[in-house]
Amino acid sequence: MKSKLWFIVLILIMSCKNSRKVELIDTSVLETVKDDIVTEEIPIEQKINISWNNYDWLTEFDWSLMDGRDYVDPAAEHIYWIGDMTPIVKIYKLNIPQDSDLYQVRLRNEMFYFMYQRDEKDKLYPLENTFYSNILDIRHVPISSRLTLILDGYFYSGQNRVGEQTDPNYPLVGIWGEIPHLTEYRLIDPTGCLYYMDIDKRIPGFAIREGTYLLKQTGERAFETISSFPDGQLRLEFIDDQSMLITPLFTLPDGEEGIVGEVIIYYNPDNPRFRREE
Repeated sequence: MKSKLWFIVLILIMSCKNSRKVELIDTSVLETVKDDIVTEEIPIEQKINISWNNYDWLTEFDWSLMDGRDYVDPAAEHIYWIGDMTPIVKIYKLNIPQDSDLYQVRLRNEMFYFMYQRDEKDKLYPLENTFYSNILDIRHVPISSRLTLILDGYFYSGQNRVGEQTDPNYPLVGIWGEIPHLTEYRLIDPTGCLYYMDIDKRIPGFAIREGTYLLKQTGERAFETISSFPDGQLRLEFIDDQSMLITPLFTLPDGEEGIVGEVIIYYNPDNPRFRREE
C-alpha cells in the first residue's frame, strides 16, 4: 500500500515539473526566438545591392508590368492581365562599338527595335539580349530603291523604298515596304544612354509600343527614353526601390486607337521568378 502511495506522489511531482517547463517555453523562450527572427531580417537594399549612384542593379531582375493609371488617379479603372497576357520588361546595359551608326527601327505602329552598322556598311547588327538577335547582310547600293536583307546566306526579306531617298550618306534611312506593312529606319544618337529596356509583347489595350527603348537618366531616380519617333517617348520614375511608373510623353494621331496612360513595372526580389537567368 505504501509503495502505491509513493508511486502516485512521484507522478504528481513529475507532472508539476513538466508543467513548469511548458510554461517557460510558452513565454520567455518563444519571445526570445521571435525577437531573434525580427532582428535578423535582411533589408531589401542589402539583398539586391541597391545603389542610387549606380543603376546596374536594374539589370539583375526581370520586371513585370501592370496598369498604373489608378496609381496616378485612384478613381481610374484598372485593367488586369493574367498569365501570358502580362508583358515582361527586361533592362540591360547598352554596349555597342564606338563610332557605330545606330538605327531605331519602327515596324508599322506596333513596335520598336534597334540595329547598328560598323565599318562594314553591308551588315546590320542587333543590340545584345533583345528579342531580335540576327545579323543581317544588306544587298543594295546608295541609289537603289530596293532593300534586300540576307540571313545566313539566304534571302530574308525584300522591300521597296517608299518616297524619295533623303540622305545619300545613310541610304538605309527611310521607309521601306508596302502599306500597311511599312518599316522605317531612323538614325539615333545614343550618347548618354547607359541602359535599354525590352517590353516583350504588346501591352493589351495600351498605346505604349512593345520592343526596345534606350534609357537616359534625366534626374534623381528618373529616366526618359531617347527616340527618333514621337510615340517612342516615355518617362520612367521610381515609385520605390521595387517599382517604376512609366508615363507616355506622346499623343496618338487621329484615327489610331489605344490608351495613352501610365503603366507600372515592378519586381519582387524574394520571388525567384523575377531573378534573371542568363
